[in-house]
Amino acid sequence: MYAGSASGGLWKTTVGGVGADAWDRVETGYPILAVSSIALDPDDSNVIYIGTGEAYRYQTSDGGELNRLTRGSYGIGILKSTDGGDSWSQSLDWTYDQNRGIWMIAIHPTDSNIVYAATTEGIYKSTDAGGDWTLVHDVIMGTDVRIHPTDPETVFSAHGNFSSENHGIYRTTDGGGSWTKLTDGLPASWSGKAQLAIAMPQPN
Repeated sequence: MYAGSASGGLWKTTVGGVGADAWDRVETGYPILAVSSIALDPDDSNVIYIGTGEAYRYQTSDGGELNRLTRGSYGIGILKSTDGGDSWSQSLDWTYDQNRGIWMIAIHPTDSNIVYAATTEGIYKSTDAGGDWTLVHDVIMGTDVRIHPTDPETVFSAHGNFSSENHGIYRTTDGGGSWTKLTDGLPASWSGKAQLAIAMPQPN
């Protein structure tokens, strides 16, 4: 198992998390504190993506725990390993100075070349296993992205925090080509962030 921490990087256990010395820090070779998301290739668990940064408010994360309105830290994009975490490369290549962060990474259930990422800038998509990324949905503060398990062209995303612009829950049915904001049965607006989950036996 892997665990991402808000200010201590990436950790790994090979004994199911049991015991006082169960966890070891994974050195990525990059200066990262916050590991906000982890995704393992369903076909090859040696392929790992981690999202960096813990940005709760768009372009406004000063760090520290005293001010909830600006807590968090910026990241450097997405890192990828193809050897079980022994070595890493920068996949989605950002810098701290860009004031960005990743919230969720989702891998296509049957084509692991297709990867989505929910980020402070919106939803990014890669079709070559993280080699290149395209911003396919530019609503800021993407906090979650989920792929329909049996209809993977259908993808859901959540956006918003601190009443950020165009916050809401969105859906695409063409793999990110176009997105529709979902409104039926949902609040017209909210100030916080949303997380999503799909029930695998009944994905609708």
